[in-house]
Amino acid sequence: MALEVKVQDLTEAHAAVTLVGDLDDAGGKAARRQLARVVQSGKLNLTIDLDRVGVLESAGLAALIATLRLARDRGGSIHVRTSKPDFRRVMELTGLSRIFRVTPAGAQTAA
Repeated sequence: MALEVKVQDLTEAHAAVTLVGDLDDAGGKAARRQLARVVQSGKLNLTIDLDRVGVLESAGLAALIATLRLARDRGGSIHVRTSKPDFRRVMELTGLSRIFRVTPAGAQTAA
């Protein structure tokens, strides 16, 4: 399944991004390219929703990390939202929950 990246502009510098599909090797590469374009367009603060992602593999995690670095280099931040316990557990086990703000989908976040 091809990865789809849905972007909703919230403010000049903030966007809500929903990833739909698998963050496997191919999906991770596609996410990395597309998320980089979003940041390079000036959306430095992203809220990325993973609830419509079927598979989260290392390439998907690498895409999130690359996006975080790109956003931080420009003064931005990345917030990850997911209600999937297995994704939250992966983020905790890898230590990524310490560098990403991770909350359940549907929780309110500040723009």
